[in-house]
Amino acid sequence: MTLRRRLTLFYGVLLGVVLAVALSLAYVLHAESHDADVDTAITDMTDRAIADVVLELTGGRSSAEVRLVELHRMIEEPHAVWIFDGSRLLDSAGSTDDPALADLRAGELGPGWLTTWTPSGRARLLVAAVAGTTVKVVTAVNLAAVDASNAELRTALFMLALVALGVGAAGASAIAGSALRPIARMTETAAEIARSRDFSRRVRVDGGDEDELVQLGLTFDEMLANLQDAHRQQQRFVGDVSHELRTPLTTIRGNAELLAADDTDPAGQRVAIAQIRRETERLSRLVDELLVLARADALEAFEPRPVQLDEVLMETFADLQGIAGRRLRVSAIEAVTVGGEPDRLKQLVLVLLDNALRYAPDGTVDVSIADDGRDAVLRVEDDGIGIAVSDLPHVFERFYRGDAARRIDASGSGLGLPIARWIVERHGGEIRIESRPRHGTRVTVRVPLAPSAAVNDHDRALNLHRGRMDALPGEQRHEEGPAHVRERSHPLSL
Repeated sequence: MTLRRRLTLFYGVLLGVVLAVALSLAYVLHAESHDADVDTAITDMTDRAIADVVLELTGGRSSAEVRLVELHRMIEEPHAVWIFDGSRLLDSAGSTDDPALADLRAGELGPGWLTTWTPSGRARLLVAAVAGTTVKVVTAVNLAAVDASNAELRTALFMLALVALGVGAAGASAIAGSALRPIARMTETAAEIARSRDFSRRVRVDGGDEDELVQLGLTFDEMLANLQDAHRQQQRFVGDVSHELRTPLTTIRGNAELLAADDTDPAGQRVAIAQIRRETERLSRLVDELLVLARADALEAFEPRPVQLDEVLMETFADLQGIAGRRLRVSAIEAVTVGGEPDRLKQLVLVLLDNALRYAPDGTVDVSIADDGRDAVLRVEDDGIGIAVSDLPHVFERFYRGDAARRIDASGSGLGLPIARWIVERHGGEIRIESRPRHGTRVTVRVPLAPSAAVNDHDRALNLHRGRMDALPGEQRHEEGPAHVRERSHPLSL
């Protein structure tokens, strides 16, 4: 059953219940009003009959001679009044020959109200005794007219309920169809997108900002825009991967064919083997980076644990110092603990330092770590080639490399900074890059500090850093205060 039909059925059932309750209540009130009018008329007739009897008795007549003189002149059909002395009928007035009243055996009835069914219809009676005498007055009325009126009212109310229910159901169906039309349009759009994979289509729902369906349409359009961007990025990613893999594979295959075709040139073989080794390393590095990005796309969860980020920096510094020499300097360092993965944090530091050293071939790279009370702040500054203003918005896109970066190093993959951003965001932090062409680049990373309970021995970590800094050349080492280890700073003017 469609949603439209379910809504119509629900509204119809609800309307039917409301109508049944409302019309039943109206009928009951109307019937009770009729019954009250009948009882009032019967009581009035009985009082007049008793007044006639009392008047007759006080006028000197015996009970056997009592007559309903006044009542004969004013009684109206379908009322009937009898007076009895015991079971002996003294007089009667009104419609006493009515078939519905003729079979009542009024003389045998006891005092009080009575509603009874006879073969000819329903009747309402009141039996009242005249005080101080053996005379009793019986007043009755044929309720056929009342019952007929009630029956007509029931029929009218039933027909009214049927018409109201039909009109309400039709209106509910029309309203539901109109309200659900945007949803039907979304369904059609989603089906067409599934068939054509055209994510440029949009659902535009007209209405006010407070309309829930308008909000649903806007959300759907926003989802389509995100899907379009993701699809475009996926296509670009596949194209870039194909391009990046084609070059080393082509080189490897060409050199392999050369080695297979000619084994008489040892020098040429050595060159080919060196190229194969170099391209294999590049290919291996590219595959590793793609695996990291695949993990990023899979949104893998991890359980963070306390990591001394300053120790990670010093380990990376030690690994790179043999290659970078005095070009790589630690300008300031504080003991900071963050929650995360040690291997990923080391990869982050390595990517940033490697990028800085790579694109500042003749300059220096300064790195520092500080504790601002809320975040661990890692800064990497260089005085290299910088990044063009037009390239800055794209540096975190996969495989993106500016022209200046390609001229400096053609072997790069353009995956380092996307990986760095993923690691930072994975640890709940943020990364920001400031740069000016030919003046250098500053990368600032903020990672939330671990809870204080996770820091077990701050002083031990600080002493460890001091010991490591003692191993650096003297001109790169300068202590200032008990909680800082600093070297000569090399600030970047931006």
